[in-house]
Amino acid sequence: MSSSSSATSAKLVISLLIVFNVTRFCEATITVGITGVTTTWTPFVRSPDETCDMASFIFAGTELHRSPSAAVATEETRAKATATEEVPPEVTEDSDWETTFAAGVYESKKAVEADNVDVSSWVSDSISGAAVPARMLKAEVYLQAAEKATTETKIWKEKTAERALRIYYHAKWLAERNYARAAEYRYREAAHLARTSRRSVLASHSLARLGYFLVHWKRQDEAQVVLEESMKINSKSNPLAPYLHGVLERKVAGGDVDRLREAEEFIIKAGEQPSEELEAERGRLIEEISYWREAEADSRHCSATNDVAYVLICFFGHVIAFLKSALFK
Repeated sequence: MSSSSSATSAKLVISLLIVFNVTRFCEATITVGITGVTTTWTPFVRSPDETCDMASFIFAGTELHRSPSAAVATEETRAKATATEEVPPEVTEDSDWETTFAAGVYESKKAVEADNVDVSSWVSDSISGAAVPARMLKAEVYLQAAEKATTETKIWKEKTAERALRIYYHAKWLAERNYARAAEYRYREAAHLARTSRRSVLASHSLARLGYFLVHWKRQDEAQVVLEESMKINSKSNPLAPYLHGVLERKVAGGDVDRLREAEEFIIKAGEQPSEELEAERGRLIEEISYWREAEADSRHCSATNDVAYVLICFFGHVIAFLKSALFK
């Protein structure tokens, strides 16, 4: 066997062993957080938006930014809001669309501020086919008044974008509490409204967050479709979708080395994630990817880790490659 054939054989064997180990590793990381091994159902799921300025999504082309002061600013805003209690707009049969819409925004904010809602205050939503808090559904009915703002296109777009953002927050509140059906409908609706108002960033982030929760709900095939759609809408200001896409692809790549490499590139190039937990997880995955790539090229890199299982798999792969090249010259 030629030296080039031996090298190819070695790479293939190592790659297959990497795939085997990747599957084991991804089983541990695929349950979002994404950090840690979680196999049990939890009543509350942390959203990836804890440190993000989501309000910026209503502006076209606005990127997702993280800053150390974001959490502080949010707390200050909440404190000021509590100190100055907002008076709810009164809606009557004679109210104009602006008053009704303002009441919808007010009710929406109050709905998502509640940590828990009494069961008796939930109602059936005929559109999504799921139960939701009555106040949340009331807000959504009022927010539909934006459809009447047709006299000026700019105003309609602004109000529709604001409506999309409020629906997004409803979806987030429901998803964090594992009300999957109600949350899924609202993430899709938020994306639809955002696209019609030409807010591609908000649309892509709505679908990316839906993909995030679909992974948590063990609906990974559906998550992959949603994440791909999210990336098509906007890929430049959307780090979460390509990262999760890469994680899912890496898990199912099997013996397809090219597919594995492509998945790893998605992870590496995804960019900074919208939460510290996700970014830390991506950092660990990148370190692992770098280890296996270096180990594949040279067995001396096998010992460059404290994980005994990795070292054994790496050396075993190189031994098999050597024996194959020696026996089939």
